[in-house]
Amino acid sequence: MNDKGISIVLAIWNQLCYTKLAVDSILKNSDSPFELVVVDNGSKPEVKAYFDSLKESVAITYIRNEKNLGPILAINQGIKAAKYDYVMAMHNDVIIMEPGWLRKIESVMDADPSIGVIGLAGRKEIYGTGCVNEESLKHDLQNEDLNPAMDEEVAEVAVVDGLCFVMRRSLLDKIDGLDETFGYMHCYDLDLSLQSKNAGSKNAVVKVSAIHIGNGGMTRKLRDYKDLVKDDYGLLNKNCKILAKK
Repeated sequence: MNDKGISIVLAIWNQLCYTKLAVDSILKNSDSPFELVVVDNGSKPEVKAYFDSLKESVAITYIRNEKNLGPILAINQGIKAAKYDYVMAMHNDVIIMEPGWLRKIESVMDADPSIGVIGLAGRKEIYGTGCVNEESLKHDLQNEDLNPAMDEEVAEVAVVDGLCFVMRRSLLDKIDGLDETFGYMHCYDLDLSLQSKNAGSKNAVVKVSAIHIGNGGMTRKLRDYKDLVKDDYGLLNKNCKILAKK
């Protein structure tokens, strides 16, 4: 593996307009080495055409699944294909608003090898039921419906949020990626955070200005999502129970 840089894994299922906004914000605000690892979960042809058009300007690894395997399996595919020791998973509706954001994240992780996972948002408290204390959220997201943004540059948290987080390769080697027991989605970010702590690492949030367009999930709002996940609340409840037993 190459050690200097960040691999950015994007699990994509259509929604090209949001994807373009996210990728444009990455390209505009990144001034340190990175690659895009795109895992296409059976999108329409225009998604591949868009990423093909970028190959002259940015390093891209493109993986296509013929059907939607869900974000957990897709992120694991991206992790295996990533070339850098720092591997980021980012939702395709996150807009970065801060120049030099990747350099900031990399500097924090370089300075503190005990950090296993670092994200743009996370909670300081998680209950035994698998639920989190929303009032303990740390972030610098520009969404208006959240608690006040953090003042400190870095904050230790119990769990990171799945909207955007970076994993250390050494941790991934210990835990073998995201736990696919959770199925299509839900709770994988909480589980990753707890596995990080169990492995002797800590989790943190770095102050990076961004906005999460979906803030709760654009994919779940798609009409086709109900064909993939018949009972989203049931899946969430099931995964919370799995998490609580760990």
